[in-house]
Amino acid sequence: MFPLKNKDGQVVSFYGRSIAATGKNKHYYLKNSQGLYPAYPPAGTQKLLITESIIDTATLLQINSITSNFTLLAAYGTNRLTQEHLEAISRLTYLGEIVFFFDGDDAGRRATTKYAEQIHFLLPKVSISHIETPDGEDPNSLYVTYEESYILELLNSRKQLYS
Repeated sequence: MFPLKNKDGQVVSFYGRSIAATGKNKHYYLKNSQGLYPAYPPAGTQKLLITESIIDTATLLQINSITSNFTLLAAYGTNRLTQEHLEAISRLTYLGEIVFFFDGDDAGRRATTKYAEQIHFLLPKVSISHIETPDGEDPNSLYVTYEESYILELLNSRKQLYS
């Protein structure tokens, strides 16, 4: 279970992830869920790293060299960068860069393109880039399989989408 927070930092909903090996649905949101994970980005955010999932964000929160340079925010899958996400991002007056770190599959690549276009339309002066996640991988699987240095190498070789 992961708490979703409103702009005041209050827990307003939850996301649950099934770890059972069987069953089709592994993601659970409360009906009419709201809130962001891990929280609304602070007003002073300059660099924002957006992942495809809460698990990926929770994983990257463990890497100090990322959290000391980026604010992290989880999308809720490839189809749920919500209006609440977009409003929170659009309020970041010091924001200079957004980096997408989605899964290395067709859905992750399509979502990156779609959300980068949406945000570029909202914030045309913000630089937008993405991490080229290897095929079949995601931030969590990379963290489990490789050392942190590999994730940092991917981050440092991110590709510009909009500048």
